[in-house]
Amino acid sequence: MATGDSTSGFLSKLGASVKSIVKMALKSRAPRLSPTAAEGASLIILGNGPSLNRTMDEHQASLEANPLMAVNFAANAPQFRQLRPDYYILVDPVFFNDLENANVTRLWEQLRSVSWPMILFVPAGARIPVRLDGNVTVSRFNPVGVEGFHFLENFAYSHGLGMPRPRNVLIPAIMVGIALGYKKIYLAGADHSWTRTLEVTDDNTVVSVQPHFYEDNEAEHARVASVYKDIRLHEIMLSFHIAFRSYFSIKRFAARQGCQIINSTPGSFIDAFTRAPLP
Repeated sequence: MATGDSTSGFLSKLGASVKSIVKMALKSRAPRLSPTAAEGASLIILGNGPSLNRTMDEHQASLEANPLMAVNFAANAPQFRQLRPDYYILVDPVFFNDLENANVTRLWEQLRSVSWPMILFVPAGARIPVRLDGNVTVSRFNPVGVEGFHFLENFAYSHGLGMPRPRNVLIPAIMVGIALGYKKIYLAGADHSWTRTLEVTDDNTVVSVQPHFYEDNEAEHARVASVYKDIRLHEIMLSFHIAFRSYFSIKRFAARQGCQIINSTPGSFIDAFTRAPLP
């Protein structure tokens, strides 16, 4: 049995490795990220989970003293211009392809009028739909999911050719932070407590609510409902599985790079990283 399990595991990793090599060959562009973090600086990545409100109330000094990275629709929240993040990251194709979405349009209007120096990270090949102000510098990364043998993962991750499967924006956010050279990365607003809000209606429609620190408007609720309209529960649970598994791949790679990932989110469901308060 042990030999069979070992053989099965090897073949599984071999198949994943071959698939990853093909994906990198087809999708990855020349990496452009290089270490720019100041020596001794710690990065705080701001997820959009509801606990971020508590963090902003209780840890304002930490948020003012350390470099920040914001994600997704955070720029549409009133707190965005108070936080003045140093970095911003977008991954989901909706931000580049659904320009008739009022929330996406508003997001780009907010980003184009940033009044402080900020680096915007977007996937290689993504088209920026607006002319950004000179305060915003665009940098690109490869959101190509790479799995398989550890030596292949290490090579792809360290050379910016791929990353653990990016089923959540926090995954590329952390990987970009590592690439920038930060040795301590703190996570705030990374609740990931989605299973608490899962429902299945009497007509077998799966309802997945992902609350944020800001209040989503009706247009966003409608968009999310349309995305999940034909998705079954096992598909959603598999997506959760992939995301949480990716954090363990990040943990292994971060340790290899001499980087510590610290989860400072109260009540977070992420079980891969050390828990500690913000610096």
